[in-house]
Amino acid sequence: MHIGPMPFRCGSPLEEPEEFATLRACPGPVLLRTAAGGEGWLVTRYDDVRKLAADPRIGRAHPGPQQALRLWDAAMFVPQSNFDTELGDHQRWRRVLTPRFTGPGLSSQRAPAVPLLDGLIDTMLAAGPPADLRQMVAEPFATRLILGFIGIPSEEHARMRVWSDAIRAPGDRAAAEAARSALLSRLGELIDRRRADPADDALTDLAGALTPHGPLTREQAIEAAGHLFFGGHETVAARIAYGLLFLLAHPDRYQALHDDPSLAAGAAEEILRLAVPGGSWIPRYAREDIAFRGSFIRAGDLVVFALQAANRDPDRFSGPDLFDIVRAPNPHIAFGRGKFHCLGADLARVALRTVCEQLPQRLPGLGLHAPWAVLSTDKERVTGGLRTLPVTW
Repeated sequence: MHIGPMPFRCGSPLEEPEEFATLRACPGPVLLRTAAGGEGWLVTRYDDVRKLAADPRIGRAHPGPQQALRLWDAAMFVPQSNFDTELGDHQRWRRVLTPRFTGPGLSSQRAPAVPLLDGLIDTMLAAGPPADLRQMVAEPFATRLILGFIGIPSEEHARMRVWSDAIRAPGDRAAAEAARSALLSRLGELIDRRRADPADDALTDLAGALTPHGPLTREQAIEAAGHLFFGGHETVAARIAYGLLFLLAHPDRYQALHDDPSLAAGAAEEILRLAVPGGSWIPRYAREDIAFRGSFIRAGDLVVFALQAANRDPDRFSGPDLFDIVRAPNPHIAFGRGKFHCLGADLARVALRTVCEQLPQRLPGLGLHAPWAVLSTDKERVTGGLRTLPVTW
C-alpha cells in the first residue's frame, strides 16, 4: 500500500482512512511526507498517543516557527513562537479560564442549550422536509451556544465565520495568515470592551486577568481567546453533524435514544470516539530529541497525533469499528491528553448530549434523505466535516 502524504482522506464518511490499519501494526511512530511538503512523525497507536501527548518534550511551540515543517498549508494549528515560555503561558491562561469551563460556570449552559435547540428544530419543521440538518441545526446550535459562552456577540458571528473558513482552508497561506491576524485583532478589541463592560462570559474572565499585577498580558489573553475560538464552535458543529450521521445510519441506535434518553451520555462519548470529521490530526513539535519505540525524533521535528486511529485501535477497543452507544468503558482520547487536553471538553459534551437527548424526542421519525455512502465531506477545510446532512421525517 502506498502511504502518504498525510493527512489521509476517508473512503466514506463512516470509515477511517485505510492506511491506519497498516500504520497501527508498526512498532512505533512512522516518518511520512506531509501535504505541505517535508516530513513528520505520525503516531497512530492508542498507547503511543497517550504517552507522547503527555510527554513534556512535546509542545505547540517551535524555536523557528517560520521554518517549522507543517502538516498542511493553512493557518490552523500554526506553530507558536513562545518556545521558551510555552508551558508557563499555557498554564496561566488555563488557570484563569478553568472555573468558567467546570462546575457552576459550565452547568449553567444546560439551561439555554435546550430552548436554543428547540427553536432551531421548530424552524426546520416549519420549513418542512427535506432539510439540511447540518445547516439548519448542527451549525447554528454549536455556533450560538459556544460563541455565546465565550462572549462573542451574535452580530460578529458571520464575519468571524468568514475568517474561520479562510484560516482552515489549505493552499493560500498568505490569505489564511491575514484572516488569522484579523480575527485575533478583533478578539483583542472584544476583550478590551469587556474591561469596561463586563458580562458573564469567558472574554470577561480574560479581561479581568489584565490588571497591573494580573497573571496575563493582553497578548496572552488574545492567544487564549484564539484557542477557545479555533477549538470551539466549528469543531463541535462538525462533530454534531457527523454524530447524527452515525445515528441515522444506524436507525436502531437512534430509536434506542428515543426510547431511553438516559442513553444520551453514552451516545455522546461514542460519537466523540468514532465520528471524527477531518480525522483529528493534531500537529505538535518535539522540544528536544526523543527516542521512542525504535524511532528517533529530533528536536524541532513535526509530530502528528492521529486521534481517529488511536480511538479505533483494536488493542484498546473491542469491536473498534462498531458504533456502540452503550460501550463501557469508553476511554477515548478525542480531547487529547496531558497539558493540552481540550479545556472545552465538557462544554462539547453538553452540546452533544443535548442533541442526543432532544432530537430523537422531537423527531422520532427522522431519517437520511440520501444514502450515507454518497454524502460528501468538506475537503476545502483542514478540519473536514460534512458538506450537507440531508434528512426527512
